[in-house]
Amino acid sequence: MPPVVLFVDAEKFVHKALRRSLRNLQPDWTLRFATDPPAALAVMAREPVDVLVSELVFPGYDGVDFLRTVRERHPAAVRILLSGYADRNILVQSVDLAHQFLAKPWEDATLAATIDRAFLVKRLLDHRPLKELIGRIGALPSLPARHLSLMAALRDPEVTFEAVGEQVAADLGLATRLLKLVNSSYFGLAQQVSSPAKAVSLLGLDLVQAIVLAAGTFDQFTALQRRGLAIAPMWAHAGRTAALARIIAQAAGLDRAGLEAAFMAGMLHDVGKLPLAAHLPAEFEAVTRYMQVHGCDMATAENQLLGTTHAAVGAYLFGLWGLPDIIIAAAAFHHQIALRSGQTFDGVLIVHVANAFAHAGPLLSDLARPVPGLDDAYLARIGMASRIAQWRTLCARRTSPLEK
Repeated sequence: MPPVVLFVDAEKFVHKALRRSLRNLQPDWTLRFATDPPAALAVMAREPVDVLVSELVFPGYDGVDFLRTVRERHPAAVRILLSGYADRNILVQSVDLAHQFLAKPWEDATLAATIDRAFLVKRLLDHRPLKELIGRIGALPSLPARHLSLMAALRDPEVTFEAVGEQVAADLGLATRLLKLVNSSYFGLAQQVSSPAKAVSLLGLDLVQAIVLAAGTFDQFTALQRRGLAIAPMWAHAGRTAALARIIAQAAGLDRAGLEAAFMAGMLHDVGKLPLAAHLPAEFEAVTRYMQVHGCDMATAENQLLGTTHAAVGAYLFGLWGLPDIIIAAAAFHHQIALRSGQTFDGVLIVHVANAFAHAGPLLSDLARPVPGLDDAYLARIGMASRIAQWRTLCARRTSPLEK
């Protein structure tokens, strides 16, 4: 059955433009159109809709309420906001209701690619255990508001480090995390940095974006701390993995884009644990107990008890958010790198190695002992085994920026 996309916009000329552009780019899609929320909900009641692309403002109707209703009645539909509306307060209200945001006027190729990525996410659910688990979790979180605000600022070609630093400084928790990271031994600075703006200039906007996205995502699950789950170690592991991924990427000679992708993937690779712990606490606790009893890693325990893993949940979530493919793949395969297709050396492989190194702790400096969780057979098969000792030596010299 062809995938179904439903567009909701009060303007008929928008319908015509969308129909014309997408028929040329993606002729196999089934396109549906509605001019208001009641008509859209009627369409969704008649047939399954894979992707909803909606305006936020409608004459006589509340777009935020509409998105909330869709989330409740049709949680499997990917929700994309395509709007020219600029009221910040209304946009903030919609942050938790849409998986992705695009601004009008849109570029046809960008819109088509965004929808196509949403279908990729839907195809991930062909794996029945993951589909059942997502159904039990319910509505997954949307992109953090803080990340969206930063992305809006970065779209300004004249944005300065100072302006971004001011945004960071306005959030004490984020500023503290950022300064702790930039002052760690991972970056080898000769003096302490006390200004968020200076930290932004040293890290670069893309690395700061990764930290903001990760911090905002973790902050959406602060209720877990009240239930006794320690979020701090999970955040520490995220920062440690990202930093080690950056070191490995530098040693491997990756360009700036590759280095930044590896760092971002390292920051986000374990985010799939959060919705599991938040919405399925009994299952999460059972997985933890299984790990302790059998002495295995989390992915092994999850596969045994759930039939899928936090890695798959994270990949699904990042697909909903429209993050780059390398971020999705790094989340999906950071425990089981041999399951990925191809034998490419990229940020996905780097995150697999960095994750194992980060879990190894002091063991990392003992080159005679194998690193648990590292797929040595796969690394040998793709000709990378000889690099592991060098990377271990480099990474063992550094300490975690987030553990102290």
